[in-house]
Amino acid sequence: MIGRALALLLLMSGLLLPGFSPASDAEDGIESAGDEAVDFDRQVLPILAHYCLPCHGNDGEARKKDLRLDDQDSATTLRDLNIPAISPGHPENSLALLRINDDDDPMPPDGRERPSVEEVEILTRWVEQGASYTKHWSWRPLEAPELPEVVDEDWARDPLDLFIGSGLDSLGLKPAPDADDRTWLRRVTFDLTGLPATPEEIEAFLADRSLEAREGVVDRLLQSSAHAEHFARHWLDLMRFAETHGHEFDYPIHEAWKYRDYVIRAIASDVPIDRFVTEHIAGDLLEDPRIHPRDGTNDSLPATSWFWLSQGTHGPVDVLKDTHDRVDNQIDVLSRAFLGATVSCARCHDHKFDAITQADWTGLSSIIRSTRRVLRPQDPGGKISSKIDEMAPVREKLTAVTRQGMELQHQLPLVQLARAARGLQGSAGIGEPGELDAAPDVVVADFEQGWGPWTVEGNAFGDQPHHRDDLVNEQAVEAVGDHIACSQDHRPAPDGPAGDVLKGKLTSPPFELQRDYLVFLVGGGQHAGKTCVNLLVDGEQVFSEVGRNNTRMHEARWDVGRWRGQEAVIEVVDDHDGGWGHITCDHFRLTDEPAAGMASRGQIERVARKAGLDGNQLREWVRLWPQLVRPGVANGPLRDGDLLLTDFSQADALDDWSIVGEAFEVLSAGDVVLIGRPRIIDTSCAHSAVRGRSLVGSLLSRNFTIEHRYLHLRVQGESARVRICIEGYWIDQHNALLFENFRQDVNSPEQWRHLQMDLTRYQGKNAHVEIHDEGRGWIAVDRVWLSAEGVQQGTGVDWTVLDDEATDSATLLADPVRAEALLAAGLVDSARYGDAWNAAVVSTVEQLRQLDESVPQPKRILSAADAPRGFDVHLSIRGNPHKPGDLIERRALENLGGAETPQRYRNGSGRRELANWITSSDNPLFWRTQANRLWARVMGRGVAATSDDLGAMGVPPENRALLDHLAVRLRDNPSRRALLRDIVLSRSYQMASTHSDPRAQVVDAANDRWHRSHQKRLTAESIRDSILSVSGRLDRKVGGASVPVHLTDFLTGRGRPGGSGPVDGHGRRSLYIKVCRNFLPAFLTAFDFPIPATTVGDRLVTNVPAQALALMNDPFVHEQARLWGERVMKSAEDEGLLVAIDRMWQQAFGRPPSGEEIAMARSFVEGKGEEGWVDLAHALIQTKEFRFIP
Repeated sequence: MIGRALALLLLMSGLLLPGFSPASDAEDGIESAGDEAVDFDRQVLPILAHYCLPCHGNDGEARKKDLRLDDQDSATTLRDLNIPAISPGHPENSLALLRINDDDDPMPPDGRERPSVEEVEILTRWVEQGASYTKHWSWRPLEAPELPEVVDEDWARDPLDLFIGSGLDSLGLKPAPDADDRTWLRRVTFDLTGLPATPEEIEAFLADRSLEAREGVVDRLLQSSAHAEHFARHWLDLMRFAETHGHEFDYPIHEAWKYRDYVIRAIASDVPIDRFVTEHIAGDLLEDPRIHPRDGTNDSLPATSWFWLSQGTHGPVDVLKDTHDRVDNQIDVLSRAFLGATVSCARCHDHKFDAITQADWTGLSSIIRSTRRVLRPQDPGGKISSKIDEMAPVREKLTAVTRQGMELQHQLPLVQLARAARGLQGSAGIGEPGELDAAPDVVVADFEQGWGPWTVEGNAFGDQPHHRDDLVNEQAVEAVGDHIACSQDHRPAPDGPAGDVLKGKLTSPPFELQRDYLVFLVGGGQHAGKTCVNLLVDGEQVFSEVGRNNTRMHEARWDVGRWRGQEAVIEVVDDHDGGWGHITCDHFRLTDEPAAGMASRGQIERVARKAGLDGNQLREWVRLWPQLVRPGVANGPLRDGDLLLTDFSQADALDDWSIVGEAFEVLSAGDVVLIGRPRIIDTSCAHSAVRGRSLVGSLLSRNFTIEHRYLHLRVQGESARVRICIEGYWIDQHNALLFENFRQDVNSPEQWRHLQMDLTRYQGKNAHVEIHDEGRGWIAVDRVWLSAEGVQQGTGVDWTVLDDEATDSATLLADPVRAEALLAAGLVDSARYGDAWNAAVVSTVEQLRQLDESVPQPKRILSAADAPRGFDVHLSIRGNPHKPGDLIERRALENLGGAETPQRYRNGSGRRELANWITSSDNPLFWRTQANRLWARVMGRGVAATSDDLGAMGVPPENRALLDHLAVRLRDNPSRRALLRDIVLSRSYQMASTHSDPRAQVVDAANDRWHRSHQKRLTAESIRDSILSVSGRLDRKVGGASVPVHLTDFLTGRGRPGGSGPVDGHGRRSLYIKVCRNFLPAFLTAFDFPIPATTVGDRLVTNVPAQALALMNDPFVHEQARLWGERVMKSAEDEGLLVAIDRMWQQAFGRPPSGEEIAMARSFVEGKGEEGWVDLAHALIQTKEFRFIP
């Protein structure tokens, strides 16, 4: 071997000259090379990729000696000893070959695997022939190859046959003979539909001797729903489809089955492949979306669901790394499925083998991280939009009549009432001579004599009140007397549970409200409507009080003066079985004694008489005045250092938000909305009830970096929620571990509320805010900001106008803040003037309310949405997101022109531009990948065997011209159905799966040149579906919610579904069995159903004992064998034994039985009754022929 010393000796002796030009004698070397040309892509590059490129390839960080053996300029540059690594035409002067052959100092070094003798010989011949470097085959521009000449031109039926024939000619082979009609029909039916041909279909085909018979079969199959279902399942493999997130608790993915049904519909409609992929990347951004054939909704939207079908981790300690893992998976699926490229290999460094850089990965991650996960509402049949249109003129009328009604309020003595109420504050105890003492209190209930006439429901309160000695902690501290009503039962309960688990209700008998106030003690849980004390007047709840998540009771006081003299009922409710799931109360009494600092009824009436005011009206003003003058909620000026994210009073506020759904609009102060009553908007805000409470929608803010401790929102509403999303992480919606309080419900319908979230744990992270109204609720958002400090007070309603003698009622109501405060308090009412109702307002309110309540709920689609601003991310040094490098703009693969898009993907997320680039007619990877996949689906394997990797580490095609021919045909006509039709009608597809020439197994052992058809085992789904088909149990219904997976005793663990599905899946095709990542269907997994982790274009095909055991022992197989056997036995009774046996063979194998098989079958069934037929059915299901396609 030639070592470094010998190389130096050659140099010194003049055999290798300093300044030697690598190409100087290349031409002579080429001429003297062997006749058989070495193929760089197919023979050389795989060797370099395996042994050399990990250290001398595209990855600059891992590159040694700054040498790239995948780049011709670098490889042929003079290096050590003035010798290039590769010297075209001169292997003896090529340092790379010298080192490969050097036993003393070899390459690869350190005892690593070295090239074999045959591989070194290939490299040597390649250098001798000129060391021609070519751009990797899959990255070269796509051009239509010339049709080759073949020995037997008559054999070809389609141009693709010429490429197959040419390849066989080069090996001196002839194609296998044609398969017989039965074999072809069985093959094409399984390949296109995943189901067996029925005996009726077989009979009809064999009876049709026309030249168009096969075309008719293919057209029928391609147009069938079974074809769409079968090819949808292939596509779902690419999208790692599942309906749960896996990890520990296997949380559900919202109605993921709707994406599956979308794929079925798209294939059934033969959506062009470029359009189909465009919808997957940017279906929510298309100006011309496809319309659902039945419900009229946007049928391009569901395509983007695939982004969110990944595995998911709850409670990640490192949320940024978790996001990078998720984004990496999305990039892996996108690049493998659409481009046949392994871009994910460039997450931490430049790709070691392909021309893909880490900046390419980062540019794609910028696009994905500028994309949001949303549940987008859709409007089936346009019923919602129709209602919106119907409501529009009524809303306009409501605004007009409300403003008119408010003008009528100008005639009321509002200023006088306000001044008198303000003057009476703090006047308690200042009486006049002759005023009578207040009437004595009336005790409504003290529970000292048991429940008495109270009604007891449930078992939470027991058969008698608690004695204070039965209670724990501080529950009896404030109690009056010895007995208390309490639903936290710690007394012995031998017949059931105790504590907070029990539920129940106490209801008082009706009693008269004889005083102005109802006062009582209450404690326990703070669960509105669940652990509470309610007061009902005329059957309507007028007050409700909850505990404070405290065992100690506090005093509650209700002003019931307006209902004085009417009957009322008290309810004590415990309808909560979780933490603080109890209520405690005691000593209900009626009193005229006002709260501390409040004026008495006598004082109010005296002032009213002097001012000429209605005493009852003034009493209401006095009662509510503290509410009118309380401080505002976080509406003051921001403090130094605070960062305003959004103030919706600014004209461009929505530029920082993405709007999803129809609910949200920005309202200005003074606008009118209907929420129970007409409301006057008191400050500009984003509001979800502009067009009623029934609409659904979300607001998603721009991204921001967390550099302050607190996030603040000023909100109002009910049955809505606000969420902060850290680094795009969404699993906290299932489990808030480590993200506590980052999702807060909004239930404050009558006043503004200040939401505050502590972001201390996530300083420096990227975040955005989400505001959700999921229907029948509403939310208003005034502003959003960040601060280093916590709670901030605000400014209340401005009542200083009362000091101005010129102020009148019109002036008082001119300010929307004051007007809405008085409306909210019920002190003015646009629907009333004095004691008279304003019919225009009342009728309009009722009409609008009825319309709103009639709006149907939308269906929700898991979808993508653009962030309001694109979000570029930093390259991660060595793949560590906590070590940022250069900022990388949103873009695709630079070496394929993916960074040359106009504006460099500056519009939104960049997904629309990415989709255009991927599906461009100039993108060779896309068309080669998709054509290769279609060929593989029906021919048994791709022209390039590794369909998910057309790069250097993939297996290059033996017949590149064939693949380019198919890719050009698909590009020129992107109909998958058309290309599949041509393939299955070709002579190449028609070949038998055996070949009579023994040479074929020598020169084309792996059948890479398709000298015969590939034998194929059925997929797991086709095996199961075939069993259902022959048994007669197959339900051909298309689409719909998934059938729960059948849970065996071995499918255990956290997240196990609450119920098991039926053994036979209700007879539905396997496509419709729910895919739970942690609980995959046992029968399907035995036959290589893929784990849905990333793209799987080529399923494993194994032969393991579990498969035989499944066919022998699985309850599903036994159940279906019995159904089949029973059905055939009845057929035998009607049509005869031989007819029944023949039909079984036709169903199972698509052919009649042989004489030997008939004899065997008769021995199974004769004299054995039903069990014989069942055993025969079971035996046929277990045969190899049942699950293989010849």
